[in-house]
Amino acid sequence: MTGRPLRSTEHATFTGFVSSVIPTSLLGAISGDAILATLMVSIVFGVALNMAGEDGAPLTRGIKALSDVVFRIVGWVTRLAPLGTFGAPATVVATYGAESLKQLGYLIVLFTATCVVYVLVVLGAIMRACHLSLFGLMRFLKAELLVALSTCSSEAVLPQLVRKLEIMGIGRPVVGIVIPSGFSFNLDGSAVYPKMASLFLAQAVGIDLSWQQQQLIMGGIMMLTSKGTAGIAGGAFIVLASTVTAVGHIPPAALSLIIGIDRILNEGRVFINVLGNAVATIVIGKWEKDIDLEQARTVLQSRPDSEPSPPPAPVDTAKIGSDT
Repeated sequence: MTGRPLRSTEHATFTGFVSSVIPTSLLGAISGDAILATLMVSIVFGVALNMAGEDGAPLTRGIKALSDVVFRIVGWVTRLAPLGTFGAPATVVATYGAESLKQLGYLIVLFTATCVVYVLVVLGAIMRACHLSLFGLMRFLKAELLVALSTCSSEAVLPQLVRKLEIMGIGRPVVGIVIPSGFSFNLDGSAVYPKMASLFLAQAVGIDLSWQQQQLIMGGIMMLTSKGTAGIAGGAFIVLASTVTAVGHIPPAALSLIIGIDRILNEGRVFINVLGNAVATIVIGKWEKDIDLEQARTVLQSRPDSEPSPPPAPVDTAKIGSDT
């Protein structure tokens, strides 16, 4: 059972799920389609390679060269992706009629409504607890949010987001740790999307997923596998495809039903990812007492055309005296 894709008869127990995460071999995890086993081996291998230090430097350079080759191949595939995106909805409409577009419209509306509720209720409550304005934060980060929406990549705005949060009065150590790590482990939108998409696909192909054994397990797996997709446009769809294949409940061919609207759904994912990480940085800054709340309120209440400058760095008077 180890190292193989999860099937409905194998993952029903906790021990079966844990066993499926442990691969039979290192190469088996890399070449197989069990994404959780691959993820576990990658983390363990990366930690060991980091602890190896200089002895592991040649292997690190080899992995980097291999990743360059792989991403070049991915670039070729990406150039052909619009043809597949065109063909998939065309096949669906030709097979099932224009009525099928109505169901896709329902998915878009439902996902958009979920994103709006998450932003207003969850993030809004967190910002109120910090005594700051959520809408002021959205207005302050308007440029970054628009760039993220246009590129469909959260990490495209990382430098600007870091600078803006420092202007708000959050300490540089907090921003420097929370933002980069948040774009790997705090992907709110990328965690919401696979769960909703998988339930939609299950209903579309007539598969009844029980709440305890399948929906919770699938949701937990997708929360884990959604990490690290912020820098890749459409990365959440790749994770969805890999997870659906690994779990085995839904046929992978069903993904063709939603590939045509993935770009539209991606807008909500990146918006929540960027805004959620900004809110998380504020929370950590308040927790660590490394945020100037008065400056943050002033910045969020200021007009966009009068953006304040970051506070000047402290002057080292002892060094000035020694230089003179």
